[in-house]
This record gives sequence, structure tokens and C-alpha cells, in this order.
Amino acid sequence: MLRILHVDDNPDDVLLLKMVMEGYAEVTGVESWKDAENLLKNGSFDLVIVDYRLKDGDGLRAVEALAGRMPVVMLTGRGNEEVAAKAMKLGASDYVVKSAEGFARLREVVQEAVERHRRAEREREELERMRSCYAELDRSNRFRGLLIDVLHHDLMNPAGLALSFLELAEAACDSEEVIEHIKVVRRNVNKIISLIDDVKELSKLESLKSVEMGRVTLSRLWRSVIEDMGDLLADREVRFIRDASGRIEGNEIIKQAFSNLLSNAIKYSPPGSPVTIRVWEDEEYAYTSIADEGEGVPDEYKQSIFDRFTRVDKAGVKGSGIGLAIVKRIVELHKGEVWVGDNSPRGAVFYLKFPKKQVC
Repeated sequence: MLRILHVDDNPDDVLLLKMVMEGYAEVTGVESWKDAENLLKNGSFDLVIVDYRLKDGDGLRAVEALAGRMPVVMLTGRGNEEVAAKAMKLGASDYVVKSAEGFARLREVVQEAVERHRRAEREREELERMRSCYAELDRSNRFRGLLIDVLHHDLMNPAGLALSFLELAEAACDSEEVIEHIKVVRRNVNKIISLIDDVKELSKLESLKSVEMGRVTLSRLWRSVIEDMGDLLADREVRFIRDASGRIEGNEIIKQAFSNLLSNAIKYSPPGSPVTIRVWEDEEYAYTSIADEGEGVPDEYKQSIFDRFTRVDKAGVKGSGIGLAIVKRIVELHKGEVWVGDNSPRGAVFYLKFPKKQVC
């Protein structure tokens, strides 16, 4: 049962309200706002009904004091719309004109006011929880960024130092067998350095909400990547099928996504096998794909392969999975899509889809 505090210096009105609320709410009547304040300090009420005219002033003071804390319904004289408007402006839940009709609808007004207040309380609590979660997430992201910066610095220094000593050892060594062993170690140290850089780059990309957009052309970015990786492609045939220029509203970081995909194609397909790159478009989107003749990607991994640190051993793509996570994040920043399919007769095809124009 609801508990209502009725502030009114007319005992007949208090009695009438008790009769109206019988069986629905317990009504406690007081004659002044001072008495009401004392009760509110020590008691628990679900709603306050206050008359406009009180012994110690007007009810608007009560409305203003209680607004937001609990629901308040103002009782006004017949036709006093000006008082009602002031009460609502100060935060009253509703108002009722003192009349037979007004008291008849008072139970409905009280119910709606209490339910509305409880909804608002739940929304405020939910908003506070969300703010707390966002604050915790922000602290977590800032800590993660700091941790990655520290790890990048503290891991990169010894890795670079190890690489320098390996180069010195190789230059001073006369044994072909030892030199081969040094090359294996050096190759793996380079992988560690590349992994450290990838983790830092992915962290930076994940912290971005957007990137600056300009006019870029997918075919031009691909040619730049192919030229930059010329030494790695010395024994490869790169088939570049340009059905369109692929001009979009984007950012040059797309070039990094292309570089990661081409590196994967080189690493995980047989030496000397061809790599096929294609660019095409329709009215709304520009597309590009890169196909290799490696082992391909099993169906069960075609979705998760783009997630951070997902690794598909032997039967699929090897490696940390960070390179493909970087590709996915770059595409997401352009509101695009990335997926992988099967090449024929063997291998994988990675597809990227970019909107030509960015819509805010």
C-alpha cells in the first residue's frame, strides 16, 4: 500500500482524500510545510500531495524542495491555471483542481505520478550504471594503452639489441652451419619485432573512433604496396586486374590493410605461386580482392580468423591473427566489410568492400 503525505490546513480536504484513497493508500495529514519537513526527515512516503495555500506560505515552496526527490501533486483552487503552470514548471508531477471531479480522478493521478517517478528512478540508476561502466572502460583502455606502450618500449629494445649482435656474429663467423643457425634466429627475432609493432598498431587503431577522410583510389594504393614489397615479390607473378579505379572517400591507412593481406598471401602460399589482385565497383561501393594458392581457410574459421589473436594451426592460416585484426579494424573505420572465401582450385580469396561515400 502506498504512503501519502497530505499537506493541507483544511481538515475536511484531508478527510476527503483519506476516503478517496481508502484501500489504495495510507494518508497522513499535516497542516504546514514545517510539519511536513519533520515527517519527511523521519518517515518514508511514496508521494506528497500539497495544497497551494498553507499556514506557513504556499505549496510551491514544497514542490520546489521535493522536485526530483519524490513525486508531488499540487492541489489548487478551482480554475487556478496560473498556479498549476507554476507548479509544473517547478517540478510537480501533476496538479488537481479542488472539485468533485478533481478528487474523483485523484487516485489515477497518484498512480501515474508514482509509476512515472519510479520509471525515472530506474532510468537514473541505469544511467549511473552506464556512466560507471563507461568510466571503468575508459580507465581500462587508458591502462591498456599505457601497458602496451611500456611493453613496446621494453620489448623492442632488447629485441633490437639481439638483432644487432646476431648481425655482428654472422659477419664474424666462418662456419656455414653456424651462419644458417644465426639466420634462423635472426628471422625469428624479426618476427618478434613485427609482432610487437602489430600489437601497438592494433591498439592504436582500436582506440580510434574515426579517421580523417579524403579521396583515395584503391588501385593506386595497391600499386604502391606492390612497389614497396617488390623484393618479396621477386619470384611471384602478381596479376593485377583493374576493372575500375576504386575511387572512394577514405584514408591512406587502407594501404596498411593491403600490405597485411599481401604479406599473408606471400607467407602462406607456395613459393613461386601467383597472387591475383582485383579492383571493381558498382554505384555505391568499391571492392577489392586478393587471391592466393595456399592451403585456404577452413569454413569453421572463416569468421573468427579476423578476431584478435585467433590462430588457425596447420589446417588453415598460421600466425598470431593480429595482422588480419588490423585489416578488419581499418575496414570498420571506413564502414566497410571484409570476409574470406575459397579460391579455385585451391587457396583463399580475401574480399574488401568500401562505401564510395561516407555517411555520418
